Amino acid sequence: MYSKLLVPVDGSDRAAKCLTHTIELAQKLGAKVTLMHVVPSLPPYVNTSVDRLGQAQQSIIEELMRNGKEMLEDLLSSVAGKGVDVDLYTVMGQPADEILEKARAENYDLIVIGSRGLGEIKGYLMGSVSNRVSRHASCPVLIIR
Repeated sequence: MYSKLLVPVDGSDRAAKCLTHTIELAQKLGAKVTLMHVVPSLPPYVNTSVDRLGQAQQSIIEELMRNGKEMLEDLLSSVAGKGVDVDLYTVMGQPADEILEKARAENYDLIVIGSRGLGEIKGYLMGSVSNRVSRHASCPVLIIR
């Protein structure tokens, strides 16, 4: 039924709970899991010349990507030995858009996502990634509360 599970994580407690549910599901189904972290895009810097601001922005991007990869590695080590094949994927962009594109492009069977990992107020103000993903996904979406 479900052989490829996509699990977007953001470092929140809900994302960690989501991973626990996904691993249990993957064990029962013999499914492959991809842990995905999307580093939100920074606003574009208009001046394309290499200056201090451009270098600072590049340093911030590199640090955010490094932190995302480290978070995924930590999550991977937390599920080691559970008998589940887990891949890691980090990308920069708009979280909902990147999740939807990955699921569509690689034909995932199910997206397992935590509800409002950013918190209730911030999620309300910014719009919920899980809400957008559930409305536009090309496959079923399981939202973990």
